[in-house]
Amino acid sequence: MVVGVILNTETKGEFFVNRTAGGDFLVKTSDMKSLGLSVVRGRTQEIEGEQYISLKSMGGVTFSFNENTLSLKITADPSLFPERTLDFMPRRPPNIYYPKDSAAFLNYGLGYGAGNSFTFQDFNLNNQLGARAGSLLFLTDTSYTKTPEHSTFVRLMSSLTYDRRDDLQRFIAGDFVASSGDLGSSVTLGGLSFSKIYDIDPYLIRYPTAHFTGFASLPSTMEVYMNKIRIGTEKLSPGEFMLNNLYYYGGANNVEVVIKDAFGRVQIVRYPFYFTDILLRKGLHEYSYNVGMIRNDLGFESNNYSGFAYSGFHRYGVADDFSIGISSEGGRGNYSLGAQASFLMRKAGVATLSLAGSRNADNRAGLAGTVNYGYQNARMNTQAFFRGFTKDYATIGSELLLDKTKYETGAVFGYSNERLGSFSFFFDKVSKYVGQDSRSFGISYSRNLSRKLMLLASFTHRNEIASSNNFLVGLTYYPREETVVSSNFERSAGLNSETVQVQKNPPVGQGFGYRASFSNAQTGSGDVTTVNPSFQYNGRYGIYTAEYSRQSASSGGADLYNLTAAGSIAYIGNTFGFSRPINDSFALAKVANLEGVRVYQNNEEIGRTDASGRVFLPNLGSYYDNQISINDKDIPMNYSIKEVVRYVSPPLRSGSLIAFEASKFQAITGKLNSKMTGQVMPAEFCELGITVNGKEVTSPTGRGGEFYFENIRPGKHHATLSCQEKQCSFDIIIPENDEMIIDLGRLVCEEMR
Repeated sequence: MVVGVILNTETKGEFFVNRTAGGDFLVKTSDMKSLGLSVVRGRTQEIEGEQYISLKSMGGVTFSFNENTLSLKITADPSLFPERTLDFMPRRPPNIYYPKDSAAFLNYGLGYGAGNSFTFQDFNLNNQLGARAGSLLFLTDTSYTKTPEHSTFVRLMSSLTYDRRDDLQRFIAGDFVASSGDLGSSVTLGGLSFSKIYDIDPYLIRYPTAHFTGFASLPSTMEVYMNKIRIGTEKLSPGEFMLNNLYYYGGANNVEVVIKDAFGRVQIVRYPFYFTDILLRKGLHEYSYNVGMIRNDLGFESNNYSGFAYSGFHRYGVADDFSIGISSEGGRGNYSLGAQASFLMRKAGVATLSLAGSRNADNRAGLAGTVNYGYQNARMNTQAFFRGFTKDYATIGSELLLDKTKYETGAVFGYSNERLGSFSFFFDKVSKYVGQDSRSFGISYSRNLSRKLMLLASFTHRNEIASSNNFLVGLTYYPREETVVSSNFERSAGLNSETVQVQKNPPVGQGFGYRASFSNAQTGSGDVTTVNPSFQYNGRYGIYTAEYSRQSASSGGADLYNLTAAGSIAYIGNTFGFSRPINDSFALAKVANLEGVRVYQNNEEIGRTDASGRVFLPNLGSYYDNQISINDKDIPMNYSIKEVVRYVSPPLRSGSLIAFEASKFQAITGKLNSKMTGQVMPAEFCELGITVNGKEVTSPTGRGGEFYFENIRPGKHHATLSCQEKQCSFDIIIPENDEMIIDLGRLVCEEMR
């Protein structure tokens, strides 16, 4: 018989089934799978070459038959349905453009300072040159300073970088900063570096994520909440479901899954989870290996390298709640080797233990260790640490230190409440082998008094050579977007100071910003009043600032003037251009040859195209998906444009050419006569062909010899008329014209043959 099948309250359609005398139903095995079941087990038999399965023999399946409606209602256990996986890992938008253009840029910054009566004080010129060819990036920085007494020119950092985007690996040859971790040192080397850089893929979550499993017996709607905030909604078919890669910041959080079935019944399942970025996801590696010569006096000398050194670390996610690592460094006769372990204590927070041993240039051994603990939830956060060193523990930078630390310890506790505000308390203590011991503690409080007004207060006590107290209270007001007004009172070491400041942040694109402050401070010699206004303008080709500072005291006054100009000269797509400073990647957007088209980056207007249809975008985020769009209202009506939004993911410090294809629409019309046996007549219902760039474009002629073509470039073109097995040839001239329709009038094709 043919019956309507209802599976777990969901109507599936009509199917052929066999009903037995004992009230069993035999259903085709293939039909049971098409109904959505992934597990079909039971007693089967073959009927007319088809395999059927007995519903009574299937475990986890019940059924009932309604003879009046000829409907078969089947209820199956959720375990018989396929598992549904919902992945919350962020996904890139479709149609991402990954440019690999060759480009170069030169950033420059000019600064001029003057004092009383505009007397010259200093002049600064800073440059950064970057050039990319394919996957290779070259960068170098220089600085020039001139004062009335002397002038200096210094090369800062120079390097050649190669990124393997698919493997998230970076190679550097040249100058770089290397670090081996908390018990090591940071040192500038000139040499080779090989690292795993997860920032190359912003969509990869490197820390552990949450995974949860559940069941839905009936067709349902699932809502997922993180701390009462809905983060996702999904339709569920009956069966098992898995939530993968739920991620969040902020330590201990509650994930709630609300399932509403077809009958309106609600099931709420709560999953507590601790989110942290200290641990690595299971199976992930993070590392950096560095060798080279130690760079000395960076910023003062250009090429002072001495002594071989190495530095590196490697971390591995053993499990989502346990990561291990090793680190080592050596140089200037000092060598160290250490190990680290970080582990999640379920709902109680994250702890990290580190231990390192060293041997110095005098062959004396040393030992160091750290213990760090942190816990955070939606309202509270706390952190405590202890770091200890034996007297002979040595790193690459140990010989440069004037004092040596025996141990340091500290703790921070914070609590936040929407009604009461945010409180935090800290304590730290440092004990030295050589140098002055110190300890300090403090408390701070902040609260939003209204939507636009915030209060901040803090107290700090510090005890080093002498004890001192610092008290600060301030108000911050946001009258409108991008504008901030603040005032504060501070008392430190028994002296008071007051400051009032108003500031407007400059826009991302073109526009201006300003800052003006007034302060009065007590000093040992009397009160000092300072007035300090500054102005910044973001222009099309640069950023320009002017600043004035006036200090007045009983002993006299002092004036300071500063003028700066910063910009960039960039090369991309056979085009040189000027723009504001390029701090990351940049692009040249081109919209055909259309002038005045507004171009946006992430919905912020950057500028308008020039007479060649181009505009520079000086600040694209490397490896991120930058949304670049144009305003289609600025496109003339006789132009058609393929797309108005593009997503661009450029490599590090690169230049990209972003073309918005816009084609001009122009119709070519006219009437064509042909001359045959001395008589001129309209060439009706014939075929006219025009040769353009070596290819023939054809169009039939209509009544009266009318013809029509689209988008033929201006100039002289060869034309052929074919009519009643006769032809004639002639030249057709398309004039330069911006009109949408060009009417060529009446044309004549001489002597048909």
